[in-house]
Amino acid sequence: MTGERHQVFLALGTNLGRREANLRAALLHLASEVEVTAVSRLYETAPAYVLDQPNFLNIALEGQTDLSPVALLDYLKGLEEQLGRETSRRYGPRLIDLDILFFDAITLDTP
Repeated sequence: MTGERHQVFLALGTNLGRREANLRAALLHLASEVEVTAVSRLYETAPAYVLDQPNFLNIALEGQTDLSPVALLDYLKGLEEQLGRETSRRYGPRLIDLDILFFDAITLDTP
């Protein structure tokens, strides 16, 4: 990775399949674009909005990336697909969910 470095915080979650293995796989793949500097402990949360689904297993991480906010979002969405995420219903169960929580204190409004 070269160029301008950006501080990012990401949230990773899963509520289908082998949840810990799903998170480990996501972390391994993320390493190609995000230098992970800290990872939270595992934590479990109840689903929001659509309640008839299993609880989520989650982690949060801090890292550095050379990607722009939009490029990182595109990368994360592609990684979700690569890891087997299917978008069947909004807020429904998912094999992996990768979200940007913070990117260099930048606020972007996207659809």
